[in-house]
Amino acid sequence: MHKVLKEINAKRIIKYCIFSLWQWVFELLPFHPLRIFWMRLGGAKIGKACIIDKIDFINLDRTGLKGLKIGRECFIGRGAMLDLAGSLVLGNQVTVSSRAMLLTHFSVGFSNHPLIKKYPKCVKKTTLENGCFVSVGSIIFPGAKLGEQSIIAAGSIVRSSVPANSLAAGVPAEIKKK
Repeated sequence: MHKVLKEINAKRIIKYCIFSLWQWVFELLPFHPLRIFWMRLGGAKIGKACIIDKIDFINLDRTGLKGLKIGRECFIGRGAMLDLAGSLVLGNQVTVSSRAMLLTHFSVGFSNHPLIKKYPKCVKKTTLENGCFVSVGSIIFPGAKLGEQSIIAAGSIVRSSVPANSLAAGVPAEIKKK
């Protein structure tokens, strides 16, 4: 237990408890206007005319909702997962389909994990510019930047940036069309 406390620290444990309660209430909210109100109350910046279905958050105890910025007229589908270890920015008119994952961090585990030297922890800002469409089941890796009006095909894994006005597909995602 001492090892866990040393690794995580008391402040982060308290934040985890607070945000666990916040998330419990969030999951009970039946309508997107209430979810948006609750997210704003938690520190998220959300533009007008957005629809946010029942989504999942991870790492609220790190950067938290203050690291989340969503532009106007965005849609985030049911079961989408937002990682808030780092900053996550969605421009205007961004669509994130059901079960898509937007990641802002990578970690194999505690600081003494045997793989930590080969695969160090990282936290990076992930950005989806205006008009992006992330299709069902796609995964956007930490630090990726999706250019304006880019499309990510279903089930794709985006490990780096995608230029504007492009269609990317596959594992790993490659540009298929401009």
